[in-house]
Amino acid sequence: MNATDAQVGAEAAAVEDAAPLAGDEWATVLWDDPVTLRPYVVRVLMRRFGHSAARADALTSQAELEGRAVVAHGAREEQEMHVAGLHADGLVATLERMPGGAQ
Repeated sequence: MNATDAQVGAEAAAVEDAAPLAGDEWATVLWDDPVTLRPYVVRVLMRRFGHSAARADALTSQAELEGRAVVAHGAREEQEMHVAGLHADGLVATLERMPGGAQ
């Protein structure tokens, strides 16, 4: 899995510049990184978000192929906790405002 520092830094800057709006949806973005093994990422997504094995595997594949995957979305505070939890699990994750609300 392999996120560049520039990508992650740009995402973090975008979050800091974003003014809060009522009803905003925020996303927890999992980034590809070069060290974390795929089975571990799948297990973390299953445990932390309650995703099925198939869904966790699909999200992990998306992160590997596209460089990132939205693994959860909702209120900002909840997503901040998810990002912190993924960091505690050793994964690279950021918080991002979703364009136009929930998708």
